[in-house]
Parts: sequence; structure tokens; C-alpha cells
Amino acid sequence: MAQLDVNSEIAKVINDSPVTIFIWRPESGWPVEFVSENVRQFGYSPEDFLSGRLKHDDIIHPDDIERVRREVTEYSETDVDNFIQEYRILTASGETRCIDDRTIIRRDGDGNIQYYEGIILDISQRKLSEAIIDCRNQVLESLASGATLDEVLMRLVKSTGKIVPEAISFVMLLDKEKKHLIHVIAPHLPDFYKKAIEGLPIGDGIGSCSTAVYTGKRVVVEDIMEHPFWKGLKELAAKAGLRASCCEPIISSNDEIFGTFGMYFHKPHKPAKEELDILKANANLAAIAINNKRVLDSALESEQKLKIILNNVNDQIYISELDGKAIAVNQAVVDTLGYSKNEMLRAYPSDIIPSKDVHRVSKLMKEIETDGRAIYETEAIHKDGRKIPLEVSARFIIYDGKKTILSVARDIRERKRAERKRRLEEERLEALVKLNSMTGASLKEITDFAREEAVRLTESTLGYLAFMNADETALIMHSWSKSAMKECGIKNKHFVYPIKTTGLWGEAVKQREPIITNDYSLPNPMKKGYPGDHVELTRHMNIPIIDGDHIVAVAGVGNKVEEYNESDLRQLTLLMQGMWSLIQRKQIEDALKQYSDELKMANEELRSISRMKTEFIAERLEEIYGPEYSGRSVLDDEMIKAIDDQQAKAINSVLLNSARLKRLVNSLLYMSQEQAGKIEYTFSRTQVDKLISEAVMNLILLIDEKKITLEVDVSDGLPAIRSDKDKLTETLIILIDNAIKFTPEGGRINIDVSEEGDHLHLRISDTGPGIQKDLIPHIFQKFYQVEDSLSRMYQGLESSLYICKDIILAHKGEIWIESEKGKGTIFHIRLPMGIVEDDSHNLSKREMIK
Repeated sequence: MAQLDVNSEIAKVINDSPVTIFIWRPESGWPVEFVSENVRQFGYSPEDFLSGRLKHDDIIHPDDIERVRREVTEYSETDVDNFIQEYRILTASGETRCIDDRTIIRRDGDGNIQYYEGIILDISQRKLSEAIIDCRNQVLESLASGATLDEVLMRLVKSTGKIVPEAISFVMLLDKEKKHLIHVIAPHLPDFYKKAIEGLPIGDGIGSCSTAVYTGKRVVVEDIMEHPFWKGLKELAAKAGLRASCCEPIISSNDEIFGTFGMYFHKPHKPAKEELDILKANANLAAIAINNKRVLDSALESEQKLKIILNNVNDQIYISELDGKAIAVNQAVVDTLGYSKNEMLRAYPSDIIPSKDVHRVSKLMKEIETDGRAIYETEAIHKDGRKIPLEVSARFIIYDGKKTILSVARDIRERKRAERKRRLEEERLEALVKLNSMTGASLKEITDFAREEAVRLTESTLGYLAFMNADETALIMHSWSKSAMKECGIKNKHFVYPIKTTGLWGEAVKQREPIITNDYSLPNPMKKGYPGDHVELTRHMNIPIIDGDHIVAVAGVGNKVEEYNESDLRQLTLLMQGMWSLIQRKQIEDALKQYSDELKMANEELRSISRMKTEFIAERLEEIYGPEYSGRSVLDDEMIKAIDDQQAKAINSVLLNSARLKRLVNSLLYMSQEQAGKIEYTFSRTQVDKLISEAVMNLILLIDEKKITLEVDVSDGLPAIRSDKDKLTETLIILIDNAIKFTPEGGRINIDVSEEGDHLHLRISDTGPGIQKDLIPHIFQKFYQVEDSLSRMYQGLESSLYICKDIILAHKGEIWIESEKGKGTIFHIRLPMGIVEDDSHNLSKREMIK
């Protein structure tokens, strides 16, 4: 199966997003049927999988593959339709990445699995951030629990070893005179090496660590054996098996250098960005630990000094009894939750956390006493009622001679918001893919899906969809979201809203651009109010759906809890554009089917009449050659004439429907080439009278058949113009054919050309019935409505007049209509003359527009 056919806008959104989409079969190795282009972020191309060279499980880390297979099997054997996994994959270069895989199971009607859809997000950076945060929490916990500086730094070094297992992490501190490196903390370095570097002087070019401390800048040595900094220490490093190093100076917030945090590697090594990020983060943590321990050491004699330290930590710190009652809190708790310190010291867990979490947190308190520590997430209730998500790291400590629990709580609102945004983006991509696949759905199913998804994916509580009438004077309400219908108490609802009298929600039409109102209660001159029992609005966003230069509909959502933003606007726009594309496609399909059915019926009628004529003539011939034949009667002639007339009408019907079908198909082909940017123009020196003659010759039989009088008046000596002969001829054919179609039998068509300044003015007039006034502004659109409904919206494609407008605009000309009901129609074309060159130039339509 080749790459799925998604429209260019959706493909762009998918490939611009951080997620990669896989579709694989439930077979050995999970062969891939589809993968999005942005799989290249892992070093692979879609062809690697679609060709069969790679299967999905080929890129899963060997240590994770069995677990992933087992979990997929377990989920597949249940009735769930989606599940989430976290595992590691290998990039094309062999690098390990952590990914979050949201898998959807697609089953047939019998419950058999057809394929899996996986939305894969690289969470390596998140995992790294979590590891760094955990490391930070450990340092803060150690500081708060009274651990020595050596214990804190040792924990930091060991934590780094877990994050980067191939590295040997270490810390070296400066002596009081700031001249030598002492006090090496490195559990995995050989003792002889630590002893040898103890007291190493700092200076530029004396190893990696001394240079980093001396210069105050990071030092990276990819090969110790070849780097000049290690000239005097090369043999020592070789004996310890060290071949690469990177060192980061430990610098306090006031630019004081405390020492260095470093990593050694047993092989020549160029550190990755993630490793350098860890190095930098842990050097900062070491600086915090050293600085805080210095402050703490100087504050041991005073409890007040300890409070100063705790109150300057951004994280919330609680010390509570085993039953959860707080006995000490820092200032961050007061600032974050809005309670006074006295109120917090009288509080129990049940007072500041949601009731749903009370039992779980109480159980955790008991487990902490047994296990020593726990990390969990909960929510704290602000004094004003808001819920603030927290990540809590709690451990058992002895405080003031009593058994207590120390809890370090971090406000994770931003993280939760980011996670929610990521999930929402995944769901938005899924919705766009699903909408694009709804080709067989009904019009109601398409509009209902787009409307309800617009509400859900913008996190709104209501939405609506209204279509514009032909002359853009009124909106016709199509539907409200289910949630809005439940809330609305209006019994006699209006469905037609004149634009002139609509308020704020009609501004999207008046201004022809999206309108976001994030505080609907504020006074606004554009608001007209809404009737009693109407759904109360707090926020509102709506957009015009534009096809070409015509607004065809308006979609809106309302009452999101947070403010509407550009992401919401983009999602609503993409959903509605996708919906409109599907509606257009269905209208085209309906038009083709209608004409095909009419053509089929006309053909069947023609065959039936032919059989009648054949049988009638055969019967008459038998009578002619029979013994009693005495010549054909008048009745016979009249019968044959009647059959001929009926046959002629059937033939005309076949020809008419064939022509209509041909025009529609040609328009569709043109529209397809136009959207793909494949329409090219070849300009050359052209005489207009020759183009008119060629167009007339193509239609002379139709003109003669309807006994139409054709008059062509082209002024003598008109200058040549620069044009694409074929396309301009096609334009004239369409316009003259249009005039023939609407001119009654025996009518008249006039074609004249005259020179007006630096333009040629061409007019094609007919004596047809004319065009109704309200339809004229829309006659050149691809899709326009004869009635204010969605039942017939393909007239523009059927008439091909929008093609004429495109071609004339590409010639830098203009085209317009004059018409009055009952008095015929005049098509006007003005084309610039300018300087004409003899050579031809090929220009695509995009280049012409530029």
C-alpha cells in the first residue's frame, strides 16, 4: 500500500508537527503500510519501510521489543480500541530515542484486527528533563533533610551516572585560596587517579578540569591522547583507561567559581547535546548545593536562618506530622495557595486537597513511614477555589526530635498544560485524517462531525455552522452543537439572519476574517445582544469559510474556559476547510451522477424509439410487398414523421447531456491542474480576428442548427496582442457556446472588437433571456447556488465561466457581464495591447500571478 492520499494542507500540518504516524499490519515483524514523511527525524525515509526493507519492530530497542510485543498482544486480545506505550527506538545512526506511542486498533465488523495506527512522539527530551528534575529534587531533599555537602554531591554524581551510564561522573572543588583543585568526589574513578589529581593547580592548558575552572568556560576534549591540554597527564589518563572528557565550571549566581563538574569516557567521544545539557544542569545543581550548604552551615546556630533558606526556595516545602497535619511550611506555600502561614499550620490534608485524593494521600503517608519516601502527583486547593496540580516528593525525617514527613511540592501547571496541549494536537491530527477519509459519508454526517470536533478540539462548550446565501446578504443557520441545543431555552428559533442586522457574530462576514472575542461580557458596539433563554456566552470565536473570493459559510465556537488562541483558530479553520472540500467533492459527484443518469435515460429512450421505427418500417414493407398492397397511406407518413420527431428530441437530449457532462469534466480537469499549479501559458503575437474565426468555426454547426444570425464586426488594422492562442480561443469558444445555448432559435449573436486606448475591447452579445440580477456577481465562481441550499452548488463548474475569468486574468485583462432579464446578455473582455515580442515565453500560472 502506497503513502495515503491526504490533501496538501493536512500533509503539511502532519509533517510540521512533532509526531510521526505509522500504520502497520498485524503480521510477523509488523510490516508498515504507511508512515508520514517526518519519520526522517529519526534518520529513516518512508521508502525504508514501504519497500519492506524495514518493519516496525526493526527499530524498537532490543531491550524493549519483548515487552512491547507482549503488551500489544495483551491489548489486542481485549476489547480496547486504543492504548499508550512508552519504549525506546533506535535511529538510523544507532542513537537511542525514547518515544510515546499512542496506538489505535482498527478492526473489521467481526472484530478481527485489520491494522494498527500509531502516533509516535519523541519524548527523549522530556525524559531527560524528568531525569534532571528528579536529580534536582534529590538535591533539594538532601539539603532540606540536613545531609552533608559530600552526601549531596555524591547523590548528584550517582544520579548522573544513571542518566549517562557510559560516563564516569565526578566533582572537584577549589581550595580556599582558589589555586588548586581538591576534594575529588568520584566513586567510579580509580583511587590512584584521584590521589594523583588531588591538589592539581588550576591554569590554562593543565588538563580539562583545571582549564575549565581557570577560564570559567566549558572544556571538551574528544581524545585525551591527542589533545595538548593533556600533554603532562596523558600517561596517568591512559593508566586509568580515560580517553575523553568534558568539564563544566561550577559557578554560583554571583559568578563565584566553586570547582568543576565533569565526565570521563573510556573511548574517544564527542558529547551529544543532551549530555552537555546534563553537564550544565548538574553543574548548576552543584552550585546550588554548595551555595545553599554554605548558607546552611552558617545558619545552624539559628532557626531563623534556616527559615530564610527555606523561604527562598521556589518549591513548596511542608513538614508534617504522620497524620498529615502541617507543623512547618515555607513562604512558597503561602504565596502559591493564598492562605496565611497560621491557616496552613492548622490545616490537615483533607483541608487543602480534593476529596478524591484524601484517601490515597493518607495511605501514602503511612507508606512513607515504612518505605522512607514516595513521589506522587496530587492537587492543592487555592484559597479562591482553584485547583493547582502538584508533583510531591516526600520522605520520612526526624525533625525537632519527632518523626515527621518532609514534602517538597512543585507547581506543575505548565507541565500539565504542555501535556494537555500535546494530547490535543494528537487528537487534532487524528480528526483531520478521519475527516479526510469521510468520502462516503452523507452531507449531514460530514457537517455534524466537523462541527462537534470543532467544539471538542478547541475545548469549547458550544458551536454552530451557518451557510451563506448566494448574494452574501444572509446567513442560514445549518446546525448547533448538541451541547448548545441542550442549554438553549429558546422555543421559536430563527434560522435566517440578515447580515445587516446581525451583531458581533456576523462580523466574520462583514470583515471577511476570523473574529475572536475572549471577554464577551465587555461592552462592544458590534454586539446587538441575544434573546432571553439564549445560551450565555463568555468567549466566542468564528471564522468565514471562503471559496475563492466568496464566503460560503460561517463556523463558530464558544465558551472555552481559557482564552481562544491562534492554535484554536488554525484548528477550526483546517476542520472547516476540510469539511468544505468534502462538500464540494460530494456536489461534484452528485452532478456527475445526475448527468450520467440523464444521459443513460436519454440513450435508453433513443434505443426504444429506434426499435419502434425499425418494427414499424418492417411492418409497412411487409404490407408493400404483400398481395393486397396499394401504396403507403397518409397515416403511414404521419406515423413515421412522429417517430422521427421523437427520435430527434431523444438525440438532442443525448447531445445536450453529453455536452453538459463534457463541460463539467473539463472544468474538473482544469480545477485539478490549477490546484496542482500545472497550468502553463505560452505567449506569442496574436491577431484577435483569427482567434474569433477559429472559435466560430468550432461552433458553426450549432449556430446553423438553431438558425442563429451571427454578426462579427472587427475593426480593420487592429494591433496584435500578446496571448496564449489556445487558451484565449478556448475562452471565446466557451463564451460563444454559452450565448448559443441561451439564444432562442432564430435569434441573433453579435461579436465586435474595437480599440480603446491601450486595450482591445471585445463584446459578445446575444438575444437570450438574460441573467437574473442577483446571480450576476457570482457567475464566474467555481461553485455558486441557484437556490439558497446545498443541493446544487456546481453551476460554476458546469458553465466553465470561471475558467474564462482565470484565463483573462492571466492575460492581465478583465471580463464582466451586462444583462437584464428578458433583454439578453453581453460578455465584455478587455485585453492590453502593449509591446508584442515575436519570441514565445512559457510561464506557469503561478508565475503569471506573481
